[in-house]
Amino acid sequence: MIKVRVLQVNTDPENTGELAAAIADGHTNEDGWQMPMHSVPGDLVVWYAAGLQKFVARGWVEASPWKVKQGFGPYRGLVTGIQAIEEVDRRKVINDCDFDGGHQGPQNVKDEIAVEFLRSVGLLA
Repeated sequence: MIKVRVLQVNTDPENTGELAAAIADGHTNEDGWQMPMHSVPGDLVVWYAAGLQKFVARGWVEASPWKVKQGFGPYRGLVTGIQAIEEVDRRKVINDCDFDGGHQGPQNVKDEIAVEFLRSVGLLA
């Protein structure tokens, strides 16, 4: 079953620039992105921009994450098919499905609310 993973980008210009480049390329760079350890290829990824408090992009996990020895972690993985989405405010998503993207680091969307979450961020009609 496809899982929904929420990855986060903070306000550091290096990190926001990295996400902008990934959107332009449609793919993360070879360093990947911090993600939940149990992510598998085909899982849906949605990016949450902490500084904006909005959901801003989507993509697909390309490869299982690897343990990081240094830098942001503890796990990182590659994401492909990255596209910007119409920005969706965090408060709307909280009201719609009780998912708060504002927690530090990557998150898993619980299966029970995945459909409501995807509707809330405009990825499911």
